[in-house]
Amino acid sequence: MKVLKSLFVQLFTGANIVTILLLWACCLFTYISPAAHPRLALLTLTFPAFLLVNVLFILFWLVFKVKRVWIPLVGLMACASFVRDYLPLNIFTKGKAVEDSTLSILTYNTHSFGGAEAVQEDGTNIVCNYLANSNADIICLQESSNKQDFTDEMVGKGYEFAFRKEFLLYSRLHIIEVDTLALEGKPCHAMRALLQDGSDTLMLLSVHLQSNLLSPEMKEAYREALRKHESDSLSKELSPIVQLLSAALPQRAAQADSIASIVASWLPKPVILCGDFNDTPISYTHRVLTRQLTSAYRQSGNGLGFTFHEKGFPVRIDHILFDGNTWESSSSQVVKHITCSDHFPIRTKLRRKQP
Repeated sequence: MKVLKSLFVQLFTGANIVTILLLWACCLFTYISPAAHPRLALLTLTFPAFLLVNVLFILFWLVFKVKRVWIPLVGLMACASFVRDYLPLNIFTKGKAVEDSTLSILTYNTHSFGGAEAVQEDGTNIVCNYLANSNADIICLQESSNKQDFTDEMVGKGYEFAFRKEFLLYSRLHIIEVDTLALEGKPCHAMRALLQDGSDTLMLLSVHLQSNLLSPEMKEAYREALRKHESDSLSKELSPIVQLLSAALPQRAAQADSIASIVASWLPKPVILCGDFNDTPISYTHRVLTRQLTSAYRQSGNGLGFTFHEKGFPVRIDHILFDGNTWESSSSQVVKHITCSDHFPIRTKLRRKQP
């Protein structure tokens, strides 16, 4: 009996060590450009699975052999920064009082303002109603058009606006100038605006980085395979998805490198970068862009915060980053009751630091 118990413990110890190594590998791959190894970069998407397994191992060892609980604990502590990127917990952090120096930022991939699904019986648009009543100081929209009636309403509320390509900006700060950035991949993946913030000139970047271009039919076939638990079918449906993801990753990496250079050239002047990154918090894209900027959701959000909510593909791919020398985030939320788009809005409050 003792031999069997010892064998059992050794077997699960080995399995735990393997999952830790795979978890660490996911973190390591965020430092390797997908341009060199796109398939390896895809392994970062498995980070939540290995994170969950190691949490389960903590519970397992607490029940069966408490002396081994240090194994998953050390494994998680070694990548604690990545765990916090993916699953921030700020529930015990008291929110800062709202002051005159607080700036409210909202970013949202509207998917054409939610399309026909967003139009109510009275003809009003759910997305427009939400944005008009959001009271955000800066609203950055991607995959949008310029709805003239809505823009007139926002101007009447004291906003200035700018529209370029698919990017729509409403700002209570004066817009000094606006242009678009043609990055690697298909043209124009970002709007750049200079805003007057008191005596400072703030550079705002609203981005929509390279999409994975997964068709609705491809997603539905994948979901159907998940529902049926058919491994052969799932493998078949995953193959074209993997190909598209692998093709998009190097382009997004190049875009992230370009944006990081633009940010570096503007610092130490104030910067806000927000939008649809099409990449999770555990990715080369996110790591490169947070080398110089702070993630609002990491600093003041709670939980997984999925912003892309299509069934079968829950991820946080919309982000708000800012210059941590100028501001700190006092609260961040994903607004989950606005479901017309395949994305949720995400917003944060930035409090200017005292000199």
